Amino acid sequence: MQHLHEESKSDSQHSETHGHGHGHGDLSELRAMSRKRLLLVFGLTGSFMIVEFVVGLMTNSLAILADAGHMLGDVAAIALALIASWFATRPVTEGKTYGYYRSEILASTVNGLAMLFISGYILFEAYGRFTHPEGVPGWPMIAIGLTGGFVNLLSMKVLKEDAQKSLNSKAAYLEVLADFLASAGVVLAGIIIQTTGFQMADPIVSALIAVALVPRTLGLLNQCVNILMEGTPDHIAMNELRNAVLNLPGVIEIHDLHVWTITSGMDAMSGHVLIDSEKADASTALEEISKLCEEQFGIKHSTVQIELVSCARQQCK
Repeated sequence: MQHLHEESKSDSQHSETHGHGHGHGDLSELRAMSRKRLLLVFGLTGSFMIVEFVVGLMTNSLAILADAGHMLGDVAAIALALIASWFATRPVTEGKTYGYYRSEILASTVNGLAMLFISGYILFEAYGRFTHPEGVPGWPMIAIGLTGGFVNLLSMKVLKEDAQKSLNSKAAYLEVLADFLASAGVVLAGIIIQTTGFQMADPIVSALIAVALVPRTLGLLNQCVNILMEGTPDHIAMNELRNAVLNLPGVIEIHDLHVWTITSGMDAMSGHVLIDSEKADASTALEEISKLCEEQFGIKHSTVQIELVSCARQQCK
């Protein structure tokens, strides 16, 4: 949809046209599908978390309890994602003209911070086990690790498609991926303990699991902060966008160009474009710019101010 407003100035034959290209696309459909998949993963993860926590207490295994802690992080992350997804579907208001789309990014930020906290707690507990080792049976660790790995793989398969389109789903996907690695570590520790009796395998594997989480979590937080700071999306090259607009018929200049992300899958652009009125009219130029932004750069929400000038009467670049 495009809205046009034009003002004429006879002295310089200058007019301004403000155009808004709106194309929120299938975000609502995407979020509806995400909620269904998140609910499925929530049920799988929540059920196994309870089983794992009980087994961890019974066997006194830090690795199993660490994996249960990761599972708890998953449950909390998915719960936040579901809440944020629901908020994102609420209609816009005069006080919130973009609606509640940013709630998704806020939830992803909280998820990332929670993952860092859990990693720190596991490292603290592992340090305690290094100084005061405790006996842990191997076979229960192997069994619970294999079962947990299967649950994680199933959950990752459910979330994989949405994780490429939504930071919320990506946060949940990374949590489940971290749990899969944790489950593999539990199996490895169980095999070592069962075959060699080396009890330090339990805290060592737990510490490695915690450390492996940090880079992925920091990457997620970096994305969230960039969006909250309205930074340019990583997949948008500003020079390429600027040159593409300048190559359109009649375009003389583009300035005050800004691109930012409202929420996952919804990028926005605003800018002022100077048009030679002898070569293009405002309506056509606006349509071409909006089409270019959406088709070549995936920007579905554009706000463009067109400024017309006659190069036959004025000096143009």
